[in-house]
Amino acid sequence: MKADVAVLVPSLNSPLIARVVEAVLAQSGRERLAEVLVVGRDEAGLVPVRPLVRFLDTGRPVSEPVARNLALRHSRAELVVFLDSDCLPEPGWLQAHLAAFEQGPRLVSGSVRPGPEPYWALVYNLALFYAFLDAAPAGARQALPTLNLSFPRALAEAIGPFDESLPRATDLEWTLRAAAAGVALRFEPAAAVRHLHARHGLREVWRDCAGSGQHSRRIRLRYAALLRTPSWLRWRLAVGLLAPALAVAVTARIAFGWPATFRGRWHALPGVLLTRLAWGWGASRRPS
Repeated sequence: MKADVAVLVPSLNSPLIARVVEAVLAQSGRERLAEVLVVGRDEAGLVPVRPLVRFLDTGRPVSEPVARNLALRHSRAELVVFLDSDCLPEPGWLQAHLAAFEQGPRLVSGSVRPGPEPYWALVYNLALFYAFLDAAPAGARQALPTLNLSFPRALAEAIGPFDESLPRATDLEWTLRAAAAGVALRFEPAAAVRHLHARHGLREVWRDCAGSGQHSRRIRLRYAALLRTPSWLRWRLAVGLLAPALAVAVTARIAFGWPATFRGRWHALPGVLLTRLAWGWGASRRPS
């Protein structure tokens, strides 16, 4: 069987990198793997030494879009799977991406499977990935996250590199650029990962969501026609004044539009509301 799949993992000294790589190598369908390429820094020497594993040391910390662009340039496999260094693939993850690949050229996001987590870690996953939980229905999406994303290499060459000038929300920009070019974007819940990020407190979650708001506002304005972005989003003062009402409205939309988000997790609702408030506050700030 042809080895035509590269799993690309940007990593900045991730303490989970060995578990992530081993979970990839344990997947059914691993005979299709051409390589698992880790790009970034590994000062603790945790990247496993395995025949299919390659580590590209950047020599210094680099941003996520820089690491992703380097990974794409240094791998030649026909199918690319991006996997974040804090994401543990569940059984069947690789097979689900391979099955999606057989359906035709498109970007395919796998899902996030919440588990027993600290409160704010759960809130963060629900707030950012409510449309990409493993209980959400498969189907088309306007944009996709890159923490668990597959696509034919030819599409990456057509879309172009990740925007390295953006400090945040580069996955939003890149997948919107793909959609604007006519590339189909699809969500496949069977390709599930556990997102074991390190944001376990309100301070970390607030800072992250505020940064997301600050930079994704610019991207939403850049792709205003595609997203039908409301004109008032251009005015930072208006965004700041409307932030509380927007937080309530968006949280309600998540709760009623994506009912699987809070099923059995209603205690997370106040936390998600705070993340939406953080997004609005961040979007009202001048880009640094």
